[in-house]
Amino acid sequence: MTAPAPRRHLFAQTAVLVCTATAMALAGCASPTGSLPALAEMEAAPYQVAAGDKIHVAIQELQDASGDYVVEETGTISMPYVKTMPVAGLSYREIEQGIAGRLLSEGILVGQPVVNVRPIELRPFYVTGEVNRPGEFPYRHGMTVLAALSAAGGYTYRASTGKVSITRSVDGRDIIAKATEMTPIQPGDRIQVFERWF
Repeated sequence: MTAPAPRRHLFAQTAVLVCTATAMALAGCASPTGSLPALAEMEAAPYQVAAGDKIHVAIQELQDASGDYVVEETGTISMPYVKTMPVAGLSYREIEQGIAGRLLSEGILVGQPVVNVRPIELRPFYVTGEVNRPGEFPYRHGMTVLAALSAAGGYTYRASTGKVSITRSVDGRDIIAKATEMTPIQPGDRIQVFERWF
């Protein structure tokens, strides 16, 4: 015995809705990065210095204090006149302002000290997962995910290509987000390439 026409129509609509929902769920599951937020909102913030970075400090009025400094595990640098200076978590501009402020408060300089801070050698980045040579790699300014993957020997045949996850330290906490091959990376980023779902 067949169902009346209105009920058959209802069954058909229900079946379509169930199939659509199932397909959407499968599509979301098909990508390991599908549930992650995009990295774009983090890219606008200035780079924050961290332990292991090597920076150059130039003070126009104090040539003997100018030089290269490595950020220690304590998040500080040690230099003449200002002694121990906390710099971890600060942008280059903030470090410049901090050094200038210290020189003024200590009475070492007056007026408006000219301080310039620039990167020399930054923390390495890391690539894990489905790449041919996972590990730690030196960072170069302007690198993208694609450049990072190339340094790691490219995708394996099992890799899910095109999208990765990046774990980045922001304001002292780890943020995990999805990124494409064209996404710029930062020193210390941990890039993960996932296995393809066959």
